[in-house]
Amino acid sequence: MCDECGSSQVAEAEVEGVAVDLCGLCGHVQGDESRVALVEERREAAERGFEPIIYPLVRALEVVPTFRVSGASAGRPSLSEYPYVFLRVKLGGLIDVERLLTSLEMANRGTKRRWVIECSLQRGLLFILRPRFWKPVLDISALDITEARADLPLLAKAIERDVKLSWWQDQAYGAR
Repeated sequence: MCDECGSSQVAEAEVEGVAVDLCGLCGHVQGDESRVALVEERREAAERGFEPIIYPLVRALEVVPTFRVSGASAGRPSLSEYPYVFLRVKLGGLIDVERLLTSLEMANRGTKRRWVIECSLQRGLLFILRPRFWKPVLDISALDITEARADLPLLAKAIERDVKLSWWQDQAYGAR
């Protein structure tokens, strides 16, 4: 039975790459809460133009009030494009960039690639979160990019955790 409309036309289906129960009448997705949440997250990512694999990182960064993600890509190994997140920072947000760097430094202990933040001047400051490969761009392989993509969930979890911790929340943190 459909939780939404009461129809008995509910069957197992794959939605956004996830096995769930789908109502054939109204399209309602139901079943295991974590699977339904994953479907909703993937739909939200698609609506916003992000790939599902990078979207948890985008959401983790957007929890910070001074951060605005202006673009992101999970990378494409076949085209030698590595993952990145473009981040704009509101006035007073440089302290949050410092906190993000602290979070990345700790997360980098578990990543396959070292993740860094670069700054560029593009209609104001643009911060770029990306992996560092320690080799010329032309030598970056599909395997390098695949390994960097595998880091994305770990980075998302680390930032999601760290933004809740006292050292990130402390207004005096970083005051010299």
